[in-house]
Amino acid sequence: MTSRRPPAWRSPRFGVGVVLVAASVALGSWAIERAGSGEQMWVARHDLAPGDPVSAEDLRSVPLSWEGGDAVYLPAAEIPDDAVATSFVGSGELVPASALGTSADVDGRPVTVPVPAGVTLEAGVQVDLWALPRADAGEPRLLADGVSVLGIEEDTGMFRSGSGSVARVLVEADAVAGVLAAQADGGTVTLVERPGS
Repeated sequence: MTSRRPPAWRSPRFGVGVVLVAASVALGSWAIERAGSGEQMWVARHDLAPGDPVSAEDLRSVPLSWEGGDAVYLPAAEIPDDAVATSFVGSGELVPASALGTSADVDGRPVTVPVPAGVTLEAGVQVDLWALPRADAGEPRLLADGVSVLGIEEDTGMFRSGSGSVARVLVEADAVAGVLAAQADGGTVTLVERPGS
């Protein structure tokens, strides 16, 4: 005489499976609800460099459920007409509250410097600026350190850089005169990468 198997729904494994599925559905619903209940914060739609005008068209809002995030990041609200970026914010990054201000809050002036051959840079990294005098005219000297790269452009000048590109960098106001003087002195102003910047 053969024994009859109990129905599958009475199996302990079946019961455990049902419990696991129900738990995962409940957890997923909780996570979605939690993610959608956060305060709306601004995210950059594209790179924002110091001095760039910023409007709501340059930003998109996302919910942030991190408690205390509104003390660090910019809540999604109306943007003043004269708002500019005061520090670099990469595309897709949350906008720090300190990264938005007015043009008076931007500490520096944009200066164009040739990019040396073999050097690959992108907006947002930091570099040092060095003056390389003409041969036998002195030693290289540091002009500015920790300078932010605002953007990379094609070099259309008469004396093209070795890479064919120039970098727009944000130089502190009190260092601009030294950079311009070094450029006008017949020497070369060059960029030196800062590892990890």
